Amino acid sequence: MLDSSIPSTRPSRRTVLHGGLAFAALGALGPGALAGTAQAVGSAAAPFVPYTADSLFKSRVLGAPVDTAATAAFQSFMKTHPEQKGKLYPRINGIVASNQWGTNFHLGQSADPIWRITGPGVRTETQVAATQGFHMADSVADRFPGGTQDRPGLINDPMFGYSVHFADAVANKANRTISVSSSGVFWHASNGLDKRNPRSNDTRNFCSRGRVPDAMVIRGDLVKAAAANSTSLGHVMQMFFVETKTADGFCHPMVGAENGKAGFGAEGLRIAVKPSVDLAARGLTGGALAVARTLQEYGCYLGDNSGASSTLKGEQATSTYSPYAGTNLSSTCLSKLTWADFVVLPRGWQ
Repeated sequence: MLDSSIPSTRPSRRTVLHGGLAFAALGALGPGALAGTAQAVGSAAAPFVPYTADSLFKSRVLGAPVDTAATAAFQSFMKTHPEQKGKLYPRINGIVASNQWGTNFHLGQSADPIWRITGPGVRTETQVAATQGFHMADSVADRFPGGTQDRPGLINDPMFGYSVHFADAVANKANRTISVSSSGVFWHASNGLDKRNPRSNDTRNFCSRGRVPDAMVIRGDLVKAAAANSTSLGHVMQMFFVETKTADGFCHPMVGAENGKAGFGAEGLRIAVKPSVDLAARGLTGGALAVARTLQEYGCYLGDNSGASSTLKGEQATSTYSPYAGTNLSSTCLSKLTWADFVVLPRGWQ
């Protein structure tokens, strides 16, 4: 059933996207608990990562209890769901130009021109992205694919202090606007939760169903830094899951769930690679090891329904833009893992 602590808000959206609140103690380990050493990208030279240290976005799974019944149900489901059966590990979309289901990402720089969103997806909560706008290099506009893809974008603007997420992007370089069908804005100085979540400390944060914008893309700059320093990406990720279960509702960090889904789990449910899995011994190296470490140290939560097998979203590559150059990241780079390596954490755990 739905968490009674969070208002049941269910914004309408497309089905397919290819665009007691005490915190659990981290120290007390017991039977069925996660354990292990976690590292984050934390050096002074590391790329900018938003949100406060106490955010879910930066929360590790060290010491997290495991829901053994849910884990067994999850592993059984992943073996039998018709769109997931035979696909034994999470794939990554958008890594190559021929796969246009990634996310167009840009970390704004002070020298970048100002762009603004426009169109039916601008909301009261996201007006700041339509009026003040955000710093974005003009070249980014050329990376949005055409056609019927969801064409999502995430612009992280440290100068203005917020991240802007949108879908169905159609860029107009003549007036530096991007027409969008939906939009979200999260402020960097906050704990990175939607304003409708009782744990949020910022009444301005908004994204469809409470999704954390920056969790929805694997940033190329973070992959390169993590590979160079033998660390994880340093943040929780969002899994674009094969099919959640509407009857299970949602849990922290989400504030709503998609309708008509008969799969597994609540939206917001967090999963992670077991600490007992020796990632290096599995043969994972470079960027692939960095992403696998992230799944082990920070985990991911079930967010959007993918409309296909479960995936993570990478930065959208094009014929002239390769965000993972020099790493070994590919759509199948996590093939050394299987769904049997994952465990499910209790609902709403942080």
